[in-house]
Amino acid sequence: MKCKVQVTTCAFFIDDILCSMQLVVIRHGETALNKENRLQGSKGPNEGLNETGRAAIVKLRDGLLTTPAAIYASPLERTQETASIINERFNIPIITVPELMERDFGTLSGKLRSELDDKLIQDDLEGKYDYRPYGGESVEDVKARIMRFLETLPLSTDETVLVITHRGVIRVLYDLYPTDGSGDEIVPASKHIFRVTRMPAN
Repeated sequence: MKCKVQVTTCAFFIDDILCSMQLVVIRHGETALNKENRLQGSKGPNEGLNETGRAAIVKLRDGLLTTPAAIYASPLERTQETASIINERFNIPIITVPELMERDFGTLSGKLRSELDDKLIQDDLEGKYDYRPYGGESVEDVKARIMRFLETLPLSTDETVLVITHRGVIRVLYDLYPTDGSGDEIVPASKHIFRVTRMPAN
């Protein structure tokens, strides 16, 4: 039975014709480049967490109230380390998903944000960025791969999974599917909740 993906802010569904999954989406812990306010992206310096980042993820992990069925994580070092720290508690499958990588800033990767053009920064803040002229991705590119990921989620009623990813991905999720938490700051080691509803096609 094929299903279409729809994301809502509902608590859950009991109706037999609806299937839903709760995504607990976590931004990776802080890295040295985060602290320096540099662009990392998917092809920039691929480093792990700093001590502050590790401590914040341990605190977040210990406060999670639900045991997830699985952990989906970006393949980058900072998200893989975050997933591993969280999984010390749960010991569940970690599924590496390239579609969850941070946006690609192209040749701007590794640069200080203060070195960027003001218009580029403003477009980024408004979710209208296009880094293709620098060999990177546009916001539409990022949206397309996030939707590909959502379409592959296994059909399971009222199941909870963790998604370990990056600020750019979480921003797109909020843009696509606004929730009560849409105004929340997406800082390192922050948690964001989405409810994905899969409706069987006619």
